[in-house]
Amino acid sequence: MPGVDSIKLLLAAALVFMSCAARGDPLAAIRAAQSSQPQAATLPREAFLGQSSLREVRLAPDGRQVAFLRELNGQRGLWLQPLDEPTPRRVLPKVDADSLLWSRDSQRLFLVSADQLSVFKVDGQTGSGRIARLGQRVLHEVVGIDPSQPAALLVLEQSLPGAAKPWSRLLRIDADGAQTVLHSDTLPLGDAALSADGSVLYLRRIEAERHTILRLRPGGTPIEVARCVQLERCQFIGVTGPDHALWMNSDRGSNLSALQRLGSDGESVVLHLDPRQEADLDRVVADPVSGEPLLAAYRGSVPQVHGLSAEATRNLAGLQARLPDRDLDIQVGHGADAFWLVAERDSRLPQPLWHVFDPHSGELRQILENDAGPQAPDPAQLARKWPITWTASDGMRLHGFLSLPPGRDPRSLPLVVSVHGGPWTASLPGYAAITQFLANRGYAVFEPNFRGSTGLGRDYLMAANGDFGNGRVQQDIVEGTRYVLDNGIGDRARVAIQGASFGGYAALQGVTFQPELYRVAIAGVPPTDFGWALRWAVTQSDLADQRGTPLATRFRLLSVDPEDDEVRARLAAQSPLANVELLRRPVVLYAGGRDERVAIRSVTHYAATLRSLGKSVQLHVEADGGHDLDEPLAREAWLFLLEQALHEHLDGPPPDPASPSLRAWLEQTRRPIPVRSEQAQLGALHATKVNSADCESAIRIVCRSPGQAAIYNWSRRRCNNQPTGTHSARNTSAGPVSLTGEA
Repeated sequence: MPGVDSIKLLLAAALVFMSCAARGDPLAAIRAAQSSQPQAATLPREAFLGQSSLREVRLAPDGRQVAFLRELNGQRGLWLQPLDEPTPRRVLPKVDADSLLWSRDSQRLFLVSADQLSVFKVDGQTGSGRIARLGQRVLHEVVGIDPSQPAALLVLEQSLPGAAKPWSRLLRIDADGAQTVLHSDTLPLGDAALSADGSVLYLRRIEAERHTILRLRPGGTPIEVARCVQLERCQFIGVTGPDHALWMNSDRGSNLSALQRLGSDGESVVLHLDPRQEADLDRVVADPVSGEPLLAAYRGSVPQVHGLSAEATRNLAGLQARLPDRDLDIQVGHGADAFWLVAERDSRLPQPLWHVFDPHSGELRQILENDAGPQAPDPAQLARKWPITWTASDGMRLHGFLSLPPGRDPRSLPLVVSVHGGPWTASLPGYAAITQFLANRGYAVFEPNFRGSTGLGRDYLMAANGDFGNGRVQQDIVEGTRYVLDNGIGDRARVAIQGASFGGYAALQGVTFQPELYRVAIAGVPPTDFGWALRWAVTQSDLADQRGTPLATRFRLLSVDPEDDEVRARLAAQSPLANVELLRRPVVLYAGGRDERVAIRSVTHYAATLRSLGKSVQLHVEADGGHDLDEPLAREAWLFLLEQALHEHLDGPPPDPASPSLRAWLEQTRRPIPVRSEQAQLGALHATKVNSADCESAIRIVCRSPGQAAIYNWSRRRCNNQPTGTHSARNTSAGPVSLTGEA
């Protein structure tokens, strides 16, 4: 694990940076630091596929024990680790929970799944079991623990989208299953904050484009004290103090999300903002009993944690002295003798390392052994992820990350530009398996956070201004690529671009419009016409019925209104699909047959169009695959396809031979692409138009491989008010939505 040597490397790099920046060579420090390291051994593909079996690791409020979910042999169990015992123990062998919450008294665990709420008594007494059903023709969202009760949850319940008479309720559900309605409303609710005596003090009501914060008084009418407009973030943290002020993580009225304190009179004060003036507030760590905010964490280019009180600052300094230069995710206990639970993260750690920290003695010990698999890579063999900045041609300062294989001359390396999905997400400073895999194979990897990326402020987010075609956003990626090349990173003759979802779209844009720069594109689940994809997302994707601000409204506020004919026409005219004639570089495509974010027909249609024009295209369709690469074999296949394409077109190393199972997967998913024809029934791919008087035309795609056929129908979900789809997943985000996510 990197430690003292890592600090020395950073100090040396800082000195080189200062001298080289003065000479106009801003990346010289990174080149020098990386090229001076010993070369890493080539690791097997399997080393980059491991996933930790640990889920939902949670510290009890009393700071004396840890609960977590663990996957073993395809089965998820509940485990407890008392911090005065050397090893954890499994207390329930099989659970269906996706998340865990400790009761305020540390005596019970609430287990939350998609369809039920259960409780487990940690002392082993009777009373454990299901206490409520969820999702029975209504929507539920767990808000958090009730601060006024020893063991109760706060749950928002509301009618399904499109209900004739919408309604919502705030419920208290205690450990025995008793339900109490704390508030009823005719509009959706997004958040709630209670006092220590159980009174509902604040609610966040969702009113189409805006979220209204209401102050409730006993026996009185709710009073509006604040509004969150234009997708402003207004996340409740809690209520403290005799004046019952509301703590929020919010960018209301400012560029960056910060810790804000909202008084009952509507006056707000910023209490902590990123000292670097770069990143949004990522999370606030509060005392689990009193609710007092103790720590503020930011995850921009450089991860940071700051204390919010003298004691918290002192304790944090002791921890950071033990774990310097690390991305720390901290949970705190309540009380003088309570421990902290610390997840240590780094760009070279495939899984977090878990520690228990005693803030009074300064003792730090590791718990919960890393179980990412026997072939988990040694962090010393992996590449550091360096934050970099560059200035766009219009003067905007942009951010990204650069990873280089240690011990090699950066100037001669082939370069891979790896674009994040979303587009309203971001590349983060932590571990990224694909980045590490590519660096281990000898590639420099550039991850640009183009304008429109999240976590870097509202100005950064809104600067995209809807220009997601062959315009400003794509230009950020191109100019970032050239900046890296101009500053001694990468071989100009060997540059590739890859990504999934929106990243795949950007990869196709790159080879279509900048063929002199990018030699090959590897694109997973890519929308090939972003304007069409927006419209499809609003009407048919699994995002269409999400809670909160309607999806179409969010898109409009992000300047990509799917109902605006001019916007759709502009994006269509600048799409890879509309400009297939310009393409003169090879593309490799992957699509999921059951993708509910990007319609598979848009990918297969694009591939068929390319083939009809004699373009170089390779298509793999995983019949049962979705938008994400969930299965290990699918993830390995993506790495193999990526490495094979880079070997063929950038003269990189060839991939290790495929195992029999991987070879079978590649053979089964590779689709022969017919020449496009209006009337065709052409072997592997058959498209039939399905017309309806009340619905848009849909297309039925039949993908045939030897011995099987899979038919996928993407007609509108409601013809004559009847559901025609089977989408069930919901996105409950209240901020900018990720249209296509990341595969």
